[in-house]
Amino acid sequence: MELGTHALALLPLVLVASLAMFLQPAVATHGMPRPSGGFSLRLVPSAGWNSTMHVDGGGFLHLNEQAATTALRPHVHGPRGLTYSVATTVGTGRGRRTYDLVLDTVSSLTWMQCLPIAHPFPQMPPPFNLEISTSFRRVPHGSNLCHKPSRGNECEFRATRLDGAHASGVLGTETFAFADDGGRAAAAEVGGVVFGCAHIATGFHGHGVLAGVLGLGKLMPSLIWTRLRQHRQDGRFSYCLFGPTRPERHGFLRFGADVPATGHMKSTNILYMRWTSPDFSAYFVKLLGVSVAGKRLAGPPGRHMVDLFQRHKSGGRWYGGCLIDPGTGTTMMTQLAYNVLEHAVEEHVKRLGTPLVRHHGYRLCFSGTTQAAIPHLPTMTLHFEEGGEDDGDLVIRPQQLFVFVQHDICLAVVPSEHMTIIGAMQQVDTRFVYDITAGKIHFAPERCSNDTGGPN
Repeated sequence: MELGTHALALLPLVLVASLAMFLQPAVATHGMPRPSGGFSLRLVPSAGWNSTMHVDGGGFLHLNEQAATTALRPHVHGPRGLTYSVATTVGTGRGRRTYDLVLDTVSSLTWMQCLPIAHPFPQMPPPFNLEISTSFRRVPHGSNLCHKPSRGNECEFRATRLDGAHASGVLGTETFAFADDGGRAAAAEVGGVVFGCAHIATGFHGHGVLAGVLGLGKLMPSLIWTRLRQHRQDGRFSYCLFGPTRPERHGFLRFGADVPATGHMKSTNILYMRWTSPDFSAYFVKLLGVSVAGKRLAGPPGRHMVDLFQRHKSGGRWYGGCLIDPGTGTTMMTQLAYNVLEHAVEEHVKRLGTPLVRHHGYRLCFSGTTQAAIPHLPTMTLHFEEGGEDDGDLVIRPQQLFVFVQHDICLAVVPSEHMTIIGAMQQVDTRFVYDITAGKIHFAPERCSNDTGGPN
């Protein structure tokens, strides 16, 4: 279930963020514990953000083309743009360390580099040493979480990300803590978290900071299911992705009772998938169609748009489908659907008198877009299967649909070989609530910068 490296090489954004977590509830703004069952993860942009991009007064993203292209050289397999990470303290005693782990809603398995590690990728701090943490416990060899067959008496894991990055090693349980007040005081601990100690990792690009992955997929042993099992909480988590802001600001990934109310939100059903695994347990949804500037797009000759987003099996492998993933930088559409979208956007923008130009890494760009033309750029509406009484339309504003490169503007959607992924850029300024037990995803527009705190 890997995406083609050609498609991934087109990802245009460069943002690395870090999170730290604190207790309760939705109205808490300073991370102080409250008598409730919720907790929040703090979301912080990296210091390198403003050197490569900024947001103008109209809310559009501007990229420094040279910096972005350099960062997206061909050997980078993973989506670097709009990558969010969770600042997670792992272990106890002398082995206790805090790491930035990629926020991943596709995988249910948390993993990170551990000593000894063959050919380690750079990270800060150095890889976790399980031998000096007093709370680390190996998962029994006979557990159904072990990869079969395992060698010797170790419970092995093997995980593959959508970008093709691979990790393998041994499974253990450990105490995870999520720091308050910039890491100076622990506010929440979760014991018995199952995670993979990777002794081999290939294709994972941590940009010198990231140490691994925090899995929030819909299967065991993800963190959300650990909370459900241990604390009988309601199985919800929520985020509201904000764009570039001052480095000291941080947002929140909220859990349990800390999740905002959903009465005003639209929703769609999480699709049940028979063939899933901990390293691919994504939140698939049913995408019925797409509109540009309010006009519903028709499929290519002989095809309906809904068919282009269906999941299907071919040659023993599953393809297609639509999933929502904040860990993918920008939206990717299967080739036929992308072609229809690109044509509709091109026809709309050409009427504004802006000629087509080429930029490395972008399929559709327009030259010299003036301020007068910006208000006439189109929206894109994703029509999801309704999950309640309200319709399931997610309207993506021009500020999330287009990105400025120098003085030109490019469509921030790229084609994919295998599936459609609603990525992070198109989720900015939308609140998402994942309700695992109810099988729904709720969403509503929100100014996500209002759900930030500081200083870091």
